[in-house]
Formats: sequence, structure tokens, C-alpha cells
Amino acid sequence: MMLNSVQIDQAIKSLKKNQVIILPTDTIYGLSALATKSNEIKINKLKQAKFSKPLIILFSCYQQIDFLNIFDRSLYELLDSSIPTTVIIEYNQQTYALRKVIREDIKKIVDSTGLIYSTSVNIHGQQPLWSEQDLEQFSDDVKVYFDEPLYGEPSKIYNSVTKKWVR
Repeated sequence: MMLNSVQIDQAIKSLKKNQVIILPTDTIYGLSALATKSNEIKINKLKQAKFSKPLIILFSCYQQIDFLNIFDRSLYELLDSSIPTTVIIEYNQQTYALRKVIREDIKKIVDSTGLIYSTSVNIHGQQPLWSEQDLEQFSDDVKVYFDEPLYGEPSKIYNSVTKKWVR
């Protein structure tokens, strides 16, 4: 299933207003917002997580992450995998967790808004939410863009700094 065009347009408008929303991803539902420091803080506050916890950044095309100067071609292979894979990199003493979007509806959103954060919808340390009712009850301040229950597992994570699989 995919979000319909009205949902896509509304999600884009919400994101461009710097709102945190809930979107389906290639794996599970995610708390999503434009990739800015203030939105990172908002999301971690909603999750009751440490403010220093890096969030996954979704991108739709490599031009969006050119500024990171990724030279290791094997990382592109991981990001292009048909199995959703997050790659952790370091650039200018900052840590980034990157995942290339596979779903066409979410690609349209990211194509229009640019990089967005997306992290599991849950209180930190608890199981991700997947039912429409649970997602709607997560926060009164967060709009849910629901298409179907997603029972997937969170993405695989490869840390390119330590050269180890995290998950």
C-alpha cells in the first residue's frame, strides 16, 4: 500500500512547516521531520531519548548527501540494498545515520522537502508502534499519515566508522 496523493501533499506541507509527523517507512512507522537540529531535539523529546542520540536521516537521491563526501563505494552498495539498510558515517566530527528511501510515496515526499529524520514511533527502549490506534494515541501534537499496519523490523544498521554491523 502507499500513501495517496492528498496524504503526500499534506505530509509535505506539514514537514515544510517544521512539524513532526508520523510516516510509514520501508520498515516501520517513523517520527519524521525536516533534518534540522531543532527537529532532532523535538523528536528525541517526544521519544524521551537523550538529545545526543543521532536519528536516521532519509534521503531519496545521492545529490542530497553530496556534502558528506562519501568516497567509499561499498557504502553506496549497502545504501542501495533492497533490504533497508542504515549506514552510520562520520563527517567533520559529526555522526550521520543515513538510509536511502525505497518506497515511491516517501521518495516523493523527500524529493520535495529534502532530508528528513525518521525514527521509530515509541518511547525510547520500548517496542515500535504499528497499529493506527496506537500511532494516533502516541502524541496529540503529531499528525499520523497511515496506510496499513507495518510489522517490519527496523532497518539493518552498518557502522562504517567501526566497520561493524550494529543490527
